[in-house]
Amino acid sequence: MRSSYFNALNYGDVISTITFLQNPSKIVEFGILDGFSLQTFANSVSSQCEIEAYDIFDEFNGNHATSDIAIKFSSYANVSIKYGDFYKFWNNYENESIDILHIDIANNGDVYEYTFEHWMNKVKYGGVIIFEGGSKERDEIEWMNKYNKPKICPIIQKYSKDYEIKTIGTIPSITIVQRCAKK
Repeated sequence: MRSSYFNALNYGDVISTITFLQNPSKIVEFGILDGFSLQTFANSVSSQCEIEAYDIFDEFNGNHATSDIAIKFSSYANVSIKYGDFYKFWNNYENESIDILHIDIANNGDVYEYTFEHWMNKVKYGGVIIFEGGSKERDEIEWMNKYNKPKICPIIQKYSKDYEIKTIGTIPSITIVQRCAKK
């Protein structure tokens, strides 16, 4: 199964541990690919946890989920897979309605910035956002430089005074942001 999370560090274990500790009732994911993180979430929660996964499928010019991904998850009654644009769907959620928000959509600095500006209020206090990327090494991968994508590290630095933020690993890396009460 393709995933940006295959590496010496087992990112599946990291995601599973975060999920266990959060004990979520609602998980929202943007970017499915082959369903690695979605499978990890589904196997780490009770059937009472609602999991909504979104992708723009073949509208994305790069690695993307195919429409038959829903078949793979059809045995999970608590998992729904739908078309959904990360940049438009934030308004579909009430404030403080999401326990875990996972973003893995060819992340760059703009994706992180947009998340902080539009999605953070949708996450419950004590909830987390899990991002793919965030390390200095990840900021220098080929496609980020080729397409002159904004770096992630400066955005993490910008928001680190307002949120608890931890980046784990190098390539691809994973960044965890906890929404705590205002400092």
